[in-house]
Amino acid sequence: MATFSVIYDYIDDEAKRDEHRPAHRDYLRSLHEQGKLIVSGPHPGTPPSALVIMNAADAEEVTRLLDQDPFWTEGVIAERTIREWDIVIGSLGG
Repeated sequence: MATFSVIYDYIDDEAKRDEHRPAHRDYLRSLHEQGKLIVSGPHPGTPPSALVIMNAADAEEVTRLLDQDPFWTEGVIAERTIREWDIVIGSLGG
């Protein structure tokens, strides 16, 4: 299992983000319950973006899982960057 950082850069359409946010958060919550999503949250300010940290076998699994995110399927995400991330100092979780 590897750790991945994902940056979501959102479209500049606050109404569309607000419309799909409940389904987006429900989906991410389900990934957290499965042990795939470690943490996620928006970056404050503009431009609108967010960070998602995931556990997965490889980048293809992260892509497959996040392709089902309502923010992705509804076109709320303008750009998504997925990168494997090696934690050197500190830890995520217990």
